[in-house]
Amino acid sequence: MGKWQFEEVPATLVEQDPTQRDQFNNDEVGLAEALVREVIQNSTDAASGSAPVKVSFSVHRLDANASADLRGRFDSLRPHLQVCGVRLEPLSSEAAKILLIEDFGTKGLTGETGKLDNDNFRNFWRRHGRSGKGGASGGRWGLGKLVYSSCSELRSFFGMTARAGDTAPLLMGQAVLLNHEISGSRHPAHGFWFEHRGAGGIQLPVSDALEIDAFRKLTSVKRQLEPGLSIVIPYVKSNITEATLIEAVLRNYYFPILAGKLTVEVGAILIDQKNFHKVAAENEKSHQGQSIALSFVEAVSKQLAGVPATTASTSLEVGGVSEKMFQAIQLEAMKAAYRDGKLVQVRVPVRLKPRNAADVSSYIDLFLQAVPEGQKPFALFARGSITVPGEVRYFSGIHAYGAMVAADKGVAEFLGDAENPAHTNWIASAEKLADRWHSTGVVKQIRYSLRELHALIAEQVAREDQNALIDLFSLVDASRASTGPRKRTNKPVVNVVPREKAIAIKPCLGGFEIIAGPGAAKWDFPKRIKIRVAYDTMVGNPFTAHSKYDFDLTKSDIAINAKGATWVAQGPCSLVASVTGPDFVISGLGFDANRDIVVDARAA
Repeated sequence: MGKWQFEEVPATLVEQDPTQRDQFNNDEVGLAEALVREVIQNSTDAASGSAPVKVSFSVHRLDANASADLRGRFDSLRPHLQVCGVRLEPLSSEAAKILLIEDFGTKGLTGETGKLDNDNFRNFWRRHGRSGKGGASGGRWGLGKLVYSSCSELRSFFGMTARAGDTAPLLMGQAVLLNHEISGSRHPAHGFWFEHRGAGGIQLPVSDALEIDAFRKLTSVKRQLEPGLSIVIPYVKSNITEATLIEAVLRNYYFPILAGKLTVEVGAILIDQKNFHKVAAENEKSHQGQSIALSFVEAVSKQLAGVPATTASTSLEVGGVSEKMFQAIQLEAMKAAYRDGKLVQVRVPVRLKPRNAADVSSYIDLFLQAVPEGQKPFALFARGSITVPGEVRYFSGIHAYGAMVAADKGVAEFLGDAENPAHTNWIASAEKLADRWHSTGVVKQIRYSLRELHALIAEQVAREDQNALIDLFSLVDASRASTGPRKRTNKPVVNVVPREKAIAIKPCLGGFEIIAGPGAAKWDFPKRIKIRVAYDTMVGNPFTAHSKYDFDLTKSDIAINAKGATWVAQGPCSLVASVTGPDFVISGLGFDANRDIVVDARAA
């Protein structure tokens, strides 16, 4: 039977602990969601042909005998767990819980098992912080597999793979702890469960038929010799449930599922092209899931396979999406379609400049639709089949359905190099991006493109709500305080002609937007606007209380975007904009979403 072993490392080597776990369990994605994203991303990257990839997740409770069997497989790991401060209580469970993940229609962990090459077996088991992936594939960092051990109370997992031509599956385990010392021997964070060593002492996966069969029986693994990968996460954390896994699948992988390229099975629930809408509706109805604009998502998925109604005449430039990219008849058609509640699709060319190759002509697809009455706004940003949830904030505060999809190979590769390890954000200053591309500024243009298109085709309509402050203010008629008969007081009618505002300030999550009001039509242009921004304070003047450690507009802390205007920072919390016409839009994003901001904008 296999056992857990950690190599001995000399004192001359630098200790490096895996400190990236929080990247896979944060405010943007929880642990279950990060696991689903990593699993499906790896499986779709390893598709073996044109048939749909199938991924299954299932949670199993072991009986007392099976729990004892599983417990025995961790005897050799106990000392390492203990010295690293990992709780051992899960090992005493009489009903151990495991998570089984299997994919089919994939290649499995291809490559040599007894020596180092650049194929998938080595990349999966023997590399951390470095990936062999590139192009339009999902992974880049080689850190995503850290999520497997993060989901286990004992920081460990097993993997069984089969490849085309194999006569038996291959089984191995890995624990990811901390650098530690036992009886004077220093050990690295990563250890393996295996049975034999090969040339140079390299750890070899278990292939013994009896051992494989015993493992299958214990963990309910279905795989025989079908190419693919099966992952078993023992003592899975309590917040990893079939309900949270279903929600994560629905939130992140609607495009490949609706396109018929992916099917996902969670427990007894099958999520495929035919029943995606039904499962999503049931999930939302049970209050387990986050609201998804299903009709919009399905319409976007179908339209991606077709020819866009509108294509911009020029590539995305520093000025972003603007009128000059379209003919007048195109603009009017887009405005009319949006006004009528129809789906608007615009394909915007993107020209990219790799450092060591010829320029790449690619494109992104932008989708907008007016929000139906009684529904909530919804937005998504996607690179290929992967949604990038952190980028949604760049469309926050917009009352619309919106989608930015970068599905073409060139731009998908470019944005992939900009993503953080959890694939939740694009980082324009990423080292990998700067090393491979000259056009790093395109990241900002892409993330604001959807917002700019909305400003271009959606008419700004001001709505008056006479009851907006009814819950905040009330007037007490003093005449009603007495115990006598109530007196009726005739309220005088005062006709006040409201002054037309030239500047309107709209708050949004993590930022603000300044647009032209009706009064701006009477301005002589160009016109200067002085803008001050600060975090609100309980007492005193927030602008004088501002600290450069809050944010600094003279640096790149906050993303300022302007349409029909130019701007220059005057100080850490102030700027001056010069607007050229009565349709200007000035926005700022990147503020702390947990703090209120105060914005003061005045014509100079």
